Amino acid sequence: MKTFVIEIPNERLKTYKKVAFIILTLNFLGFGYVFLRTIDNESFIAVAALVLNAVPWLYFLLNKKHIKTPVIEFVFILSSFIWVYFGNIWMGIMLLLFAVMSFFTNKKTVVTVNGEGVIYPSFPVKIYLWSQITRVMCKDDILTIDLKDNKLLQLNIDKKFAAEFDVTGFNNFCRLKKEMI
Repeated sequence: MKTFVIEIPNERLKTYKKVAFIILTLNFLGFGYVFLRTIDNESFIAVAALVLNAVPWLYFLLNKKHIKTPVIEFVFILSSFIWVYFGNIWMGIMLLLFAVMSFFTNKKTVVTVNGEGVIYPSFPVKIYLWSQITRVMCKDDILTIDLKDNKLLQLNIDKKFAAEFDVTGFNNFCRLKKEMI
């Protein structure tokens, strides 16, 4: 059974990067405050937390356009445990939830078309069977999914992906699947 996996741009990524930078900044300032208020062994942990948040924070500041941002979810997870260690349980829980949500936000957004139908990357994932679909086609780097319930989905295809994508083979596959039903 033939399967086509089509990448579409992740439009939430820019917003996530801005929010992540704000959270890193707040974490850095918060651990700086904790460092000023702690003594002995706990000050070492506060310094470690400061360094842990300073490295990706500086990376964001220095490399805005040229290099992709690092995966900072692990920094948020470690920071959440440190917040819990310092007794700020709610800060730790909120930071952990943000880290978990960011795993979903940063994943590639792909539409899968196979012999059963179209798998659309929403939350939760939607599966449209061929019996629910009027037409699926790709033209001018736009994927169009026309459903029988008068819904029309039009998605831009990622530019890098579109250059290598077999549009003719995809359109022929979709046309044949509709003729079989």
